[in-house]
Amino acid sequence: MAQTGADGRRRGEARPELKGLVDDVGVTPRAASLDDAGAVLAADGVVRVPGAGNDPEVLVVAAARVLGGRLRELFGIRPQGGTDSPVLGLHNDGAFLEGDVHGRTVRLRDPDEDYLLMHCSVPAPSGGDSVLVDGYALADRLATDDPGLHAFLTGADVDFFGSRVNPPRGVPDTPLLRRMIEHTRGGRRAVRASDYALPVPREPQWDEHLARIEEYADLLATAFEAAPRFRMDAGDLLVLDNYRFLHGRDAFTGSRALHVLSVRTTEAF
Repeated sequence: MAQTGADGRRRGEARPELKGLVDDVGVTPRAASLDDAGAVLAADGVVRVPGAGNDPEVLVVAAARVLGGRLRELFGIRPQGGTDSPVLGLHNDGAFLEGDVHGRTVRLRDPDEDYLLMHCSVPAPSGGDSVLVDGYALADRLATDDPGLHAFLTGADVDFFGSRVNPPRGVPDTPLLRRMIEHTRGGRRAVRASDYALPVPREPQWDEHLARIEEYADLLATAFEAAPRFRMDAGDLLVLDNYRFLHGRDAFTGSRALHVLSVRTTEAF
């Protein structure tokens, strides 16, 4: 059963009885050169570019070359990593973050960032292997094998960051309502995961919706446990469709340095 900590973060529990729902949804990305990465990304939704370079600024170059004229917004390179870090479960990127710049409100992050680029600067000496789950494959499996959960994920709004405790400055107080699986106006499917989701405020079926949210958290924890692992080495670059793939990593010891760039394209909300 999923548990929610004092920080508001929900952590699912891997359950053996759910394993049949997550078989074969884990993915090991194909490797390609930067010249060929766009074609692999179009075919698979994810691509790994080995030895792309040591400078994290390669993220900007890669975004332009891989996404081309579809690229609309870049949200700034942000450092990730740390020392002796615990497991980071399956999630997709996207954050509500705004600031005032010369008297006007500017989005510093966006909940609908639809592509994600990661650059490994320093791999962890032990652990830290990456995990990818194909959200489209998982959603299709649920539609067939667990239609009740699929109906909730596609048909019910949730408060996406509802359980966050003491959100940072620049995060709007207004609840962000969305469905865990829905489509853009252009028809593109988005499969999401949030450690902080709650039922919509004043939802009449609060308990039932919360139970479904926790069931989904357990399903994702089971998928994380069952998925294959792959390792990013120094200079490696990963580009993925943030609407399709859920990603995470194993715990690691020692220090690890990663840089992340999230973007929006013409296909985003």
